[in-house]
Amino acid sequence: MRVLFGIIAGIMMCAAAMADDAPFVYDPHGARDPFSPLVTAGGAMVAYEADFAVSEMALEGIISDAGGCAAIINGAIIEPGKMIGLYKVERIEPDRVVLQKDGVTSVLQLKKEE
Repeated sequence: MRVLFGIIAGIMMCAAAMADDAPFVYDPHGARDPFSPLVTAGGAMVAYEADFAVSEMALEGIISDAGGCAAIINGAIIEPGKMIGLYKVERIEPDRVVLQKDGVTSVLQLKKEE
């Protein structure tokens, strides 16, 4: 009987402790949340990368040669005129990339190593 009472008391204490805490919120650190579905209820693929903010983009490098230039943004190689999410790459300069979305210009600056 004491064992059963101890188990019940332990469960109730754990439940009370969990009820007082704030709900857990997963932080994906810029990556797709692995707990989010990849397919909608209707069977369509979900395109998470299609709509994200400039603040979620990381300009990782710029490549240029006689044939042209490209930028590495979030691990993807992007050329001028191409789209990254809903943003069009207007131009790539030696230290920055100029993006355009809905008539608004945004700039991704290449961070210099210290």
